[in-house]
Amino acid sequence: MTDLHRSHPDKTRRGFHAGFVRVLPDTLAARGIPAAAVWQALDLAPDEAPEDWRIPTTGLCHAIDIACNLTGELQTALHAAQAVRPLHLGPLGYALMSSAQGEDGLRMYERFQTLLCDEFLAQHRVVKGLIEIRHEPLDMPLPRHAGFWWFLIGARLSFARWVSGRDLVPVRIDLPCPRPSSADTFDRFIGVPVRYDTPDCRELMPADWLAWLNPNADTAMHQLMTTRTAQQMSQRPSGSPLLLRARLILAEHMSQGIELHLDEVVQAMSASDPELAGTTPRQLQKRLAEQGLSFKELLEEVRRERALRLLRDTAKPIGEIAHQCGYTEVSPFHRAIRRWTGLTPLQVRQQA
Repeated sequence: MTDLHRSHPDKTRRGFHAGFVRVLPDTLAARGIPAAAVWQALDLAPDEAPEDWRIPTTGLCHAIDIACNLTGELQTALHAAQAVRPLHLGPLGYALMSSAQGEDGLRMYERFQTLLCDEFLAQHRVVKGLIEIRHEPLDMPLPRHAGFWWFLIGARLSFARWVSGRDLVPVRIDLPCPRPSSADTFDRFIGVPVRYDTPDCRELMPADWLAWLNPNADTAMHQLMTTRTAQQMSQRPSGSPLLLRARLILAEHMSQGIELHLDEVVQAMSASDPELAGTTPRQLQKRLAEQGLSFKELLEEVRRERALRLLRDTAKPIGEIAHQCGYTEVSPFHRAIRRWTGLTPLQVRQQA
């Protein structure tokens, strides 16, 4: 596998960070189960986890299938998730571990999340005493794969429990996949019955989680690891926290039928993230220009990703999807879908 990486030094891939997904074959190895087939599915070798190497979601799902077949149980995905520690997340993991409060860790994760995965974006909001976190795919369908979601959501919750030293129990978990026969195992781990076959992936937690004090808080380590994490982020092709936050804000308002202008996006960024307070429209335009984008093109990207996902992954009426993508009428939405795909909205849905 090492030769493969060396022969494709410029290959651009999106997906999960190699250091994170290697916990899957490592978990098998710890149980004395040969994991060569899992390493092969991940396109990795046991002695490497290249800093810039990404494992696509499809590859991770395939590796999880192989791992579960080797053990004969879907719980293998959950066992791997429970083994995730700061080492698997790099500097970001240690920055999260040493943050002062739950809210600090959540905001830091959202700010730097593309270091872990750049095929999904997690965004949170606080509504009626609850933290609601939604996982939005970027220009790809939501996986209908129980093992994948057990691994991803299990890793998030297990890591939060480990850092906080608390038996954190969510209010609700929604997973966009069929309910597996062994679903009771994941229910027991989560602490509440999990809902399956939902339109999207959603976590609901008590808002007081934001205020819990981290027993592992370490100001010096946190500052050091945050600096290193920011350095890593700046080296990513699309690693600007400004662009990530802009995407999240545009998508969130778009879902409510609201289309924001550049100035409004900047205002929302400053209000939602203290790290971005004082950002100017000119700064956002500069970051966009560095990626070869204008604000209009960014808006178009977000609209396109959202429209295609809702058509492929939900049964919502086409008129409702058009509204949730910022269109006041259905006919311009039809024209946009045909421009992007060469198909009608109905054909996009049927092909999914």
